[in-house]
Amino acid sequence: MIPVESLLYKFDTKLNKLATLQHQQIPLENKLLAINEAVIKLIKVKIDPNNALGLGFDAFKKRYEDLQILIESAHLHPLKAELVDEVMNKWQVDLTEAKGYMFYVDAYATATKGTCVDRVIYINHDLSKHADVNTLQTNNHYVPSFEYQETFDTLSDDKLEIYSDGTFDFDKVYVSYLRYPIPVDYAGYTHLDGSESETVNSEMPLFLEDEILNFAIEDVAMSLGDKETVDNAQLRIKGSE
Repeated sequence: MIPVESLLYKFDTKLNKLATLQHQQIPLENKLLAINEAVIKLIKVKIDPNNALGLGFDAFKKRYEDLQILIESAHLHPLKAELVDEVMNKWQVDLTEAKGYMFYVDAYATATKGTCVDRVIYINHDLSKHADVNTLQTNNHYVPSFEYQETFDTLSDDKLEIYSDGTFDFDKVYVSYLRYPIPVDYAGYTHLDGSESETVNSEMPLFLEDEILNFAIEDVAMSLGDKETVDNAQLRIKGSE
């Protein structure tokens, strides 16, 4: 956990030019907005393999530890599967029913064939390409199988899609996912919807404080046209991994 008071104080310290107190009068609401947007940006950077290291969040211990607090375990989130395409034997679950869903991690399902019920079916591919579905369904190595307990999945329109070979039915799909972090807030102003703000600390690990602040400072400094501060923030971001 990171105290919001610490984030706000260090935000001012890093952004200001101490000799002149330049940029000191940034409204509280804008600081909080920048910090919350920075948390989301940090998560996307760590999830996306197209970053400086070319690796995703499962790639090594530190990055996994960075985001593990946001990972929702699959067994806590059973979603009812519905047959939506009898020709392709495609079933789907609605990911919007998973509270706070942000990014897919993995999943498994339970299925029924004849008198055999609740058989676990493992999803062996990390979100297959839609263009590969026909190939996967006709390839003996990848075709969905009740006996071998495996299938593959795709993602469309906030729906996780899994496939059968037509001989078995899915019952439930257990989805593990990365959820949205709880936004930080601070008492003393009124939200746009008319509700009063209250103090909410960041649930992110304390060791990520500097990385969050770097992204927040970069964003605000860009808006202010402060190239020197932007450059410094970008150097710190680059060196944070």
